[in-house]
Amino acid sequence: MPKASIEIVEIKDCLMYFYWGRHLNDEMMDMRLGGGSFAIYKEDRAVIIDTMARPGQGAWVRNYLEENYQINHFTLMTSHWHVDRVVDNRVYEDDIIIGHKRTREVMLEKKEDFEVGEYSDYDAFQVAPPNLVFEGMLEFWLKDLKIELHGYLVHEEGHLGVLLPDQKIFIANDTLEDPIWFFEFGFASPEKQLSELERLMSQDIEMILPSHDFLDVIKNGGYSKQLIKNNIDYLKPMLADVNNPDFKTKIAFDYNGQALRDGSITWWEPYTEVHDLNKAALIMR
Repeated sequence: MPKASIEIVEIKDCLMYFYWGRHLNDEMMDMRLGGGSFAIYKEDRAVIIDTMARPGQGAWVRNYLEENYQINHFTLMTSHWHVDRVVDNRVYEDDIIIGHKRTREVMLEKKEDFEVGEYSDYDAFQVAPPNLVFEGMLEFWLKDLKIELHGYLVHEEGHLGVLLPDQKIFIANDTLEDPIWFFEFGFASPEKQLSELERLMSQDIEMILPSHDFLDVIKNGGYSKQLIKNNIDYLKPMLADVNNPDFKTKIAFDYNGQALRDGSITWWEPYTEVHDLNKAALIMR
C-alpha cells in the first residue's frame, strides 16, 4: 500500500487519522464516499480503531506506526462488522482485538462469503473477529489515557464509539457522517436510533471525529455536537415524510438543506446513492 494513497492527519499528540481519500471512479462505494481510521497512541503502545476498506491498508498503518513511532504493542478496536472496518484485522490476529459480542458473531456468520470474495463489491479477505468481546460500555487505559468504548444502536448492530473523556473527544466511527449517515433498521427502529443519537447528544463532548467526513474539518479540529443534530435532523423529517407520494423523488437537500446552506456539513455527490438507499430502507422498515 503506497504512502501516497493514505493521508495522515495529526489531530492531537496522542491521536492521528489515516484517510484513504475519495475516489469517484472506484467500484467500491466506501472508496467513492471517502473515509479512514484512527489511532490512539502513547509511548510504545497504540490502539488502532478499525482496519479500513482494502487489504493492505491496515498493514500499512501498522508498519507506519512501527517505523515512525517505534510502537510495538498494539490493540485493535473493531467498531462494527462492516467490511470497510475489518478488512485487514488479520494483521492484528495475534494481538487483542476488542469488539461488541455481536460483531464477533456476525463476522463468523459471514466468514465464508468474506473469504471467497462473494460479499457485495469488496475484495476477499481473511476474517479475524474480535477475541475480547463485551456488551454495553468498556473502559480501559492506554498508559495514563482513559478510553471508553460505548455501544450505540445506530447504523449497525453492535456499533461502538470511542470516547476520550478527559479530552472530551468522541471518535464516532460510522455513528455519524458528513453529510448524511447510512440507515439500517433491521436491528433497531428509526425511533430507537433517534433516541440513541439524543443519548449521544447528552455526552460531555467537544470534538467529534467520524470515519466518513469532509477532510478539511478533521484537519481543522473536527466537528462540534452540531453534527449529531445534523444527523438527527436528516432522519427525523424523512421518517415523518415517508408515506407521502413524492417521498421517493426527494433529494437529501430537501431534508438537511439548512445544514448544507450554513456549511456545518458539506455535500459530496456520491452520497446521492446513500440517500437513495436510505429512502428504500425507510420504506421497507
